[in-house]
Parts: sequence; C-alpha cells; structure tokens
Amino acid sequence: MGFKKRWDVNEIYSQLRALSGEVNSRYNDGFTCFYAKQDLYQIKWFIDEQLKKCPKFTGEDEWLLEEEKKKVINILKDEM
Repeated sequence: MGFKKRWDVNEIYSQLRALSGEVNSRYNDGFTCFYAKQDLYQIKWFIDEQLKKCPKFTGEDEWLLEEEKKKVINILKDEM
C-alpha cells in the first residue's frame, strides 16, 4: 500500500493565518492575543522537534537554499 497524504497544507496555512489574525486583531484584548500567540509558539516548537527527528534527504539542502532565496527576494520587494 502506498503513502496516503492525510492533510492539506493549504488548510494548515489557513488555520495558522486565522490564528495570527487573532493575535494581531485590534478587537481582542491583550490576554486573548497573548494566548493565541502562545499557541503559535507551541506549534512552532512542535514542528521544530518533529523536523529534528527527520532524516536528511538528497537535494534537501539545495531546496532549502532556494526557498531562502525566494524569501529574501520577497522581503526586498516589499521594502522597495
């Protein structure tokens, strides 16, 4: 039996954007915003731990470098 992807990355992005929106909403009080930000940190730490457990793959370093370049280009575009 082959690999079956059980998640939708776009749905995960959507959920994280919504959580970030709660953190940055001017309609929420500081307590609500802080709890939402804590959730973001916990998700970040969980992902970091899971990535540490993963093996290194051929082409991974090159892919990461290309993605970093794209991020830098987008940052520079936003600043201009």
